[in-house]
Amino acid sequence: MKIDRRRLVLGALVLAGVAGGGLWWPRHATLHYLSGQTADFVAQFGPPPAADSPAVRHELDELLEMQRVRTPEEESAAQADRKKDVSRFHAALGLDPAHPPKLPALRRFTDNAEEDIGPYVRDVKAKFRRLRPYVIESKLQPCIGDVQGDLSYPSGHATYGYLMGNLLSTLVPERRDALMKRADEFARQRMVCGVHFRSDLEAGQRAADYLLAQMHESPDYQRDSSAARAELRAALGLQ
Repeated sequence: MKIDRRRLVLGALVLAGVAGGGLWWPRHATLHYLSGQTADFVAQFGPPPAADSPAVRHELDELLEMQRVRTPEEESAAQADRKKDVSRFHAALGLDPAHPPKLPALRRFTDNAEEDIGPYVRDVKAKFRRLRPYVIESKLQPCIGDVQGDLSYPSGHATYGYLMGNLLSTLVPERRDALMKRADEFARQRMVCGVHFRSDLEAGQRAADYLLAQMHESPDYQRDSSAARAELRAALGLQ
């Protein structure tokens, strides 16, 4: 497997930053629905495939094919999904993305959940230190440029997307199929842009399932979920 040495230097700098305690991912002093004790979460994950393994070669070839056939419209959609925000799920919820209602309880609830998952994903990344696919395969040309200071496994975007799909489905179960389809699409955008392996996305989905189950145990989560549910269902005209 041919590896771009310049990109490996970039990867080495990323690893050095992680090993040296660099601020590649911000820590949140106060979590909302999770304890912040990440050890049990990290223990759920085995290592990703080795960079020189046939499994990774297969994943890289998949990304190269996606790069070959992606259209400008697909690139634009993937770039728009860089934003981890509940507004990216408005259409799947049945809201008008161009003229969404003000939903402060939903906003607070989903922003809190998004903040909470960051330290957990960060600690798995720091354990395994998997390089981005474009660092290993020089033919990959990412269509986004905001990931140089981060690692690959698991995908934080996939974690967020699947967390939102499932979380929002608890508020509006009538929209579950559309929401989970949107979660799949949101995660897949990271492959479209060449910045994540498929196995990163799969790990992100497992991460989301685990973290949402833990959030459900929090009284603050239950309180905020109830408020967001009532607000959202009223906006959608649902009982």
